[in-house]
Amino acid sequence: MSEERSERSDGRIVKMEIDYSSTVDQRLPECEKMAKEGKLQEAIESLLSLEKQTRTASDMVSTSRILVAVVQMCYEAKDWDALNENIMLLTKRRSQLKQAVAKMVQECYKYVDAVTDLTIKLRLIDTLPLQVEYGHKQMRLCIAVKDYIRTQIISKKINTKFFQEEGTEELKLKYYNLMIQVDQHEGSYLSICKHYRAIYDTPCILEDSSKWQQALKSVVLYVILSPYDNEQSDLVHRISGDKKLEEIPKYKDLLKQFTTMELMRWASLVEDYGKELREGSPNSPATDVFSYTEEGEKRWKDLKNRVVEHNIRIMAKYYTRITMKRMANLLDLSVDESEEFLSSLVVNKTIYAKVDRLAGIINFQRPKDPNDLLNDWSHKLNSLMSLVNKTTHLIAKEEMIHNLQ
Repeated sequence: MSEERSERSDGRIVKMEIDYSSTVDQRLPECEKMAKEGKLQEAIESLLSLEKQTRTASDMVSTSRILVAVVQMCYEAKDWDALNENIMLLTKRRSQLKQAVAKMVQECYKYVDAVTDLTIKLRLIDTLPLQVEYGHKQMRLCIAVKDYIRTQIISKKINTKFFQEEGTEELKLKYYNLMIQVDQHEGSYLSICKHYRAIYDTPCILEDSSKWQQALKSVVLYVILSPYDNEQSDLVHRISGDKKLEEIPKYKDLLKQFTTMELMRWASLVEDYGKELREGSPNSPATDVFSYTEEGEKRWKDLKNRVVEHNIRIMAKYYTRITMKRMANLLDLSVDESEEFLSSLVVNKTIYAKVDRLAGIINFQRPKDPNDLLNDWSHKLNSLMSLVNKTTHLIAKEEMIHNLQ
């Protein structure tokens, strides 16, 4: 008996309009006979024309039978090109029924194990939605042998939109945990932050308070560790608006430090947040971001660097000029270290600065473009003339009133 309701590829739930089971019962044996006689293409074309009718009528059971029959005939004929082509064709057909595709893919899974030729097997795997799980295995192997470049190449073959489908949460978590390992090696903190954010937004994580808290803590720490740019700044402010940060107040306060236009002292930050970030507390376990390992120590040093860079940006905002000694004093660094950080920010175009090393003075004021200067002068002149005109008008008005009296 055909099922009444099914789901199309665009997410619509549809009801069966016509039952084609009797037609399929008659057509399948005929097409199977044609395929065995070497007329595979004719048999497939006959089934595809019927498939269009069953799909349009939302007859899921009949459509499933046709899809499975097509791949079976290709497999039995050992026509691997036809098998791959028809898998792609049938999965991409307009308003295809999801359950029918699922049954066809399940049938194809059997062929992966049965095929002995490695080249054919890899082509079949690449064609099937099984590619995601297989991609995970490839990524794990590449990470194990520290081949991170190949891992990134493989990761790009996996379309992350696939993880929006129902029942893909486990695969999604596996994928993003593998990507975190890759970007840990690359030192790409902003990418790691995005991966943890994807994990945090997963329904099964949000259902468990301990899991989402750990994920959100990692999101906060890695966005802070990311070098400042427009994307990082935008992400910081978006994360700051998450109401769940109220439940991890220390991390919320730390994030606020980096959005407040005030100088931070590294010693005070360590005193206020050091233990919480590195060791945790009974109610708030620490992440492994700042663990006492080689990688954890490196990230701790990078956090100090982000504090210094934040302070230099604040100085550039409020000062037009400052001496090197005064800046070094505010940063709790030597003059040489301060100059190194300043140079790095200037090279990255995060701030504008020019250093007079002989005088020991830093100038944060950006020289104006001649056109801007001219426009500014013109605007001020117009304002002045308007003011003079208004004043003249008021004086004339007062004189007229005085003469009338």
